[in-house]
Amino acid sequence: MLVREEWRVVDRWWTDDPVSRRYFDLVLEGGERCVVYHDGDQGGWFTQRA
Repeated sequence: MLVREEWRVVDRWWTDDPVSRRYFDLVLEGGERCVVYHDGDQGGWFTQRA
């Protein structure tokens, strides 16, 4: 697995439903690309869906 890019999104901090996520653009062993993120508020890992 290769990490192509990593970025953080912090948004809506002024609301009752803030967003704090760390994203990773990955290349898997078979060559497939996917984006996953860790949600700091929910405490879990998720796949970004288009």
